[in-house]
Amino acid sequence: MIPEKNKITQGQLMFFVIQSQVGVGILSLPYKLQASAKGGAWISALIAGLAVQIIILILCALCKQFPSDTLYSFLPKITGKFLGNLLCFAYIGYYLLSAGAALGKFADVVGKWVLQETPRWALLLLTLLTCMYLAKENLRVIARLFVLSSFTVFVMVILSLMGYVRMNFSYIFPITEAGWGKIIKGANDALFPLTGYENILVIYPFVEGKSGGKLKAVSLANMVVTLFYTFEVFTSLIIFSPAVMPEVSEPLLYMLKGFSFQVINRIDLIFLSLWIFVVTTSLVAWTYVASVGFGHFFHRGEHKKAVPYALFILFILGLIAQDPAISDLYDRMVAITHYSLIIVLPLILLCLAYFLRKGAAEIR
Repeated sequence: MIPEKNKITQGQLMFFVIQSQVGVGILSLPYKLQASAKGGAWISALIAGLAVQIIILILCALCKQFPSDTLYSFLPKITGKFLGNLLCFAYIGYYLLSAGAALGKFADVVGKWVLQETPRWALLLLTLLTCMYLAKENLRVIARLFVLSSFTVFVMVILSLMGYVRMNFSYIFPITEAGWGKIIKGANDALFPLTGYENILVIYPFVEGKSGGKLKAVSLANMVVTLFYTFEVFTSLIIFSPAVMPEVSEPLLYMLKGFSFQVINRIDLIFLSLWIFVVTTSLVAWTYVASVGFGHFFHRGEHKKAVPYALFILFILGLIAQDPAISDLYDRMVAITHYSLIIVLPLILLCLAYFLRKGAAEIR
């Protein structure tokens, strides 16, 4: 039974998913997509959003079969206690690995653009202490902050519009220069910066209302994030020429670095400050769902006690990600586990849950 103080509304669910999805990948996504899809990179972002929507339909259909259970509760019901518990720990590992990979990239960007002389361990420690302050709270408190902090996405869009004074639409033509095969490949690359929606596997039973309303809330969140990512990719493509783009790893920051006002000299640092806040909320979301899993197994459902050692694991993951080879390994591992645990396995579980319920109904 979910305590009343932990329940959230469908509107709060939408903002929770938005803040979970918008994260570290937004800065480098235009660079990565342009490398494969050229002028069609913005189409790749749209296709990725459509693919995520299909995955969301599968995840919500699975959660609908067990409306009062989190992922950690319904997995043993489908696969049996032993295998179910093993899969639960696999999901906890996936959430922590995703957060660790994002934390490593976060430290790289902040260390490169703002705090060049700050030791990496200090930067990670300050970030994770901030995350701990919020992740230990109940879901309602976290969701309320996510609602308030969602304005940052709107401000980031406003700041990005400044770049349109230097736009050149000819940079994106011909749109299909790379071919549809490369555009589809770019969509695959864009799939992982959109992660965060899979947190619904844990928070679904905490949301008030019927399953249809929950699906609409998550779908609307995904649409907002997809359009935001597509806008930022498109903006980068029309600001930087195809010849310059391969040399600019964080095009949004380089674009804003060229603007200044009498009062504000570094617009890029304002954008980066908002981005830091957004990344922190996504780290909080991943920490929370992982801690709920640890709490389910070791602390009788109390996730607060699990938050410190979940963050300690993230600290170690972020610290060793300073090596580019380790960071690349994280990306490959996240890709593999995302396909297996968030796409393939939920589809199998959905089929099993359907047949189990059908069989139980026939027996009755």
